[in-house]
Amino acid sequence: MIESITIFTKAICTHYHTHHLLTSPYLSPFVIYQHASIFIGGTVLYHNQPNTPHHTTLAQDNKENQRDVVNTFISKVLLGEGKNKNATTDDDGPCREVLSMGSNQSPVVAEWLDGSSINSDALNEECKNWIVLAVYPEVAIRKLQGVDALLSSLMKRYSLYYEHHCKQSSKQQACLFVPPPNEFESAFHSIIRRFQDQLAANASSNSLHSLEKRQNKKQSNQSSSNNNNKKGKEKRVWHDGNQKITKAALAELDMSKDKNEGGGEVGPDGIREDARAIADAKAAYMPNVGEKPAWEEEDESLDDFDISWNAPKNDDTEDEEQSASGIRGFFSNLLSPNRPLTKSDLEPPLKQMQQLLTSKNVAPSTAQAICGVVEKQLLGKKVGTLVGVKRAVRHALEDAVERILRPELGGIGGRAGVKAGKSVDVLRGVVEKRERGGGMFGIGGAKGGRPYVIVMIGINGVGKSTSLAKIAYYLQSNQCNPLLAACDTFRSGAVEQLSVHASCLSLPLYHQGYAKDPSAVAKNAINKAAEDGNDVVLVDTAGRMQNNVPLMKALAKLVTETKPDLVLFVCEALVGNDGMDQLTMFQKALNSGGHPRPIDGIVLTKFDTVSDKVGAALTLTHLTGVPIAFCGTGQKYNHLKPLSVPFVIQNLFS
Repeated sequence: MIESITIFTKAICTHYHTHHLLTSPYLSPFVIYQHASIFIGGTVLYHNQPNTPHHTTLAQDNKENQRDVVNTFISKVLLGEGKNKNATTDDDGPCREVLSMGSNQSPVVAEWLDGSSINSDALNEECKNWIVLAVYPEVAIRKLQGVDALLSSLMKRYSLYYEHHCKQSSKQQACLFVPPPNEFESAFHSIIRRFQDQLAANASSNSLHSLEKRQNKKQSNQSSSNNNNKKGKEKRVWHDGNQKITKAALAELDMSKDKNEGGGEVGPDGIREDARAIADAKAAYMPNVGEKPAWEEEDESLDDFDISWNAPKNDDTEDEEQSASGIRGFFSNLLSPNRPLTKSDLEPPLKQMQQLLTSKNVAPSTAQAICGVVEKQLLGKKVGTLVGVKRAVRHALEDAVERILRPELGGIGGRAGVKAGKSVDVLRGVVEKRERGGGMFGIGGAKGGRPYVIVMIGINGVGKSTSLAKIAYYLQSNQCNPLLAACDTFRSGAVEQLSVHASCLSLPLYHQGYAKDPSAVAKNAINKAAEDGNDVVLVDTAGRMQNNVPLMKALAKLVTETKPDLVLFVCEALVGNDGMDQLTMFQKALNSGGHPRPIDGIVLTKFDTVSDKVGAALTLTHLTGVPIAFCGTGQKYNHLKPLSVPFVIQNLFS
């Protein structure tokens, strides 16, 4: 029903006795009318006319008539000439006004959104100077619900597209830069399809709601009539939990939403939105304006880092003196440039290094393996200065920690039976698969191509849904087009929780409600993403304890049938040795049934609470061979970063 959508810039300038042309690289110029000594002009960034065979007001020459519509909108609304007094405006969203196009044409509705009214960090400063305008027939005004959400999604998506092309362009622009419009077509039609699907779903839902309302009213009248015929006090029926509970009884017991607010409006994902919950989530999770993401923060260089291994004091005075004398002897021997280091020289300080590592929650086998790498690299070296000593030790530690954090390098000793893992670079994996499928960078994957699929698994309450939202924000910030799949069909409120995250991030959500087969939901979500051009699907699964056999079998079925590109295990950074048991049991479950599928990476939540005791994370990836993909360093969406070698060494030896 929408006839056209136009994104253009606005500019208010002083000008006398002239007119201005609103130019476009693919449309005829729009004439902007003068209003006193001020006119509004700009450049058309994007224009599209969806296929609307009914209720159209466009004449034979669509471009000329569309120019007239936009000019009428600018002159009557933006410039205020003959503005309709009955126009509806909303301070928190778009505005709407009916435009009269002459006696031979039907009136049309112009609904627009000013970029300056959007309170979102996703928009840069240039986008605050944009207007997105939708034009549709007046007769469709009651059927087209949610146009404001559509315009907001288009504005945010085009903002990312515009910013990407500005960075890619090497030319110095003398005027406003206009990226090629054809490359935005895929993202535009994807958003339009979701909007049209939502309109159809709302129409069906309203019909069913009206029918149920009539039936309930009829039953209520009959029940009321029967009750009036009865005499005496009605006996109360006490339920023991075995009787059926009606929908009305469930609705009466539902205290999750404010009934005075009507339960919220139906969002683009088909879930009734709770405005209060979304507002609270935005306040808690959305980054502050200008806040730098954690993954862009650079770790301090180790060049000037002073490595020390002062282990905690022991009550045994003799052991303290022996350790101190070992350190002094170590340094004094190293300062002899003509004598190579021997094993007896290295043994005392390496023993104290191992004590320090275990005090930082590093398992004894992992600490011994790290000391072994250091000993191997220092043995036989001649070091004549203190600076040279610290440099040699630092390089040995960097090598040991890097080989642990990157199992694809082969790892180090102390982990019998563990195969070398693979590198986990989520963004690179998404981009490479999208390029193989022919998708354009920054606007989603190619239609019909299978997207990059990430499945999040873990026990209850470790933060899988929040971590999934953080990864989605990370990918969205790097010009990817994610889709969230709500495959936790078991826990009450799981779909609504993910819907709140999707609303905060302006991302599509696929769900089928509760009590459904999670594997079927995941496969349908992947197919939906392929149709809409989404290049990555993030699958949220139900939390389960590692010893729950039926649920672990269901998880193995989901992973086997969906064949994900990446399986990420989510656990808390403070879990300690229990994390090893959790990961091992989940790994065994995925390897059962004749279809072995290893866990590809680990996501550590609440990593900001471990202080300098990062040893548990180091032990987890060392003994399992599974690399750490991300660490959650806070509550907000941008508090996510990979675990780097300098960060680990600085926390272990600071």
